[in-house]
Amino acid sequence: MQWFYAVGSERLGPVSPEQFSNLVADGTVSASTLVWREGFANWQAWGEVASANPLPAPQVGAIPVAAPSVEDTTKSGPELDWSINEFADRLQQNGFSTSVGGCLSRAWENYKSFFCLALGAVLVAYLLTMFAGFLPVIGMISGILVTPHMNAGMTWIFLKKARGEDVIFGDVFAGFGRCYGKLAMLGFVQFVVMLILVLVFLIPMLGMGISLDGVKSGATPEIPPEAASGIGLLFAFVFVVVLFLMIRFALAHVMAIDRPDSAIEAYKLSWRVTKGRFLTILGLGVILLLLNVAGTLALLVGLIFTMPMLSAVVAQFYHDACESASGRPPE
Repeated sequence: MQWFYAVGSERLGPVSPEQFSNLVADGTVSASTLVWREGFANWQAWGEVASANPLPAPQVGAIPVAAPSVEDTTKSGPELDWSINEFADRLQQNGFSTSVGGCLSRAWENYKSFFCLALGAVLVAYLLTMFAGFLPVIGMISGILVTPHMNAGMTWIFLKKARGEDVIFGDVFAGFGRCYGKLAMLGFVQFVVMLILVLVFLIPMLGMGISLDGVKSGATPEIPPEAASGIGLLFAFVFVVVLFLMIRFALAHVMAIDRPDSAIEAYKLSWRVTKGRFLTILGLGVILLLLNVAGTLALLVGLIFTMPMLSAVVAQFYHDACESASGRPPE
């Protein structure tokens, strides 16, 4: 039975029971040290599980073991070799234990570890995305040609850092080089879905006799009182559908840039990984929204620092799923 243990924010292991016993004896692993082995639902303090997990007697004069870092031994990620079915099955077998607070805390620690680089890269990515949106012709389809690639690049830098890999500023543009066509397909699918939802909203309005002639000039369309409730219900329906799809496909971009699967498979895997975790992701979204609102109220200065947290949290949630699927629950 192999053991893993945490020293600060670093996860180390695996080590054998004999090696783990020596670590306990020399004080490397104390009662408060978080540990994990196969069969544990999550990481627990050694003092809480020691009595139920007797160890061999420590070896006198044994050379201290230098346990490999979990992050260092999984940089490429064994999960990248699994099919989406294998990934989802392993995740279901091992369980996926991640909480709103835990995910946010790990994302923030990751962000802080390369704060200036992350902040600069994300700000440049947002500025380029907005600039592309204003370009003639290109702006109309920037949601296919540019936005998905910048979104993927922003999560990519946080994912690499969470895995213990070196990150450079240019990594924020990795979506253009690693998988341009795949991310463009993600953008195209998203564009088609949003177009369908817009039509779902507009066609009934036209059927109710509501004129949209003045919309181009900025005028608000006149809505008859008898149609107001119907329009309100329709708007609520479309909003709920959009929110639901955003949550279930929140990991598609980071999966597309990280895994060799197709764009459609990235959507499928995101759907399966987020299954049963809707409220957790919703909770993360609400907190991020509140952080950004607070940043906006702080004369927009705070917003500069809180914006990167969205990418950090998405990357962390996916990284937690990879860790859990590999048998190393993050919590």
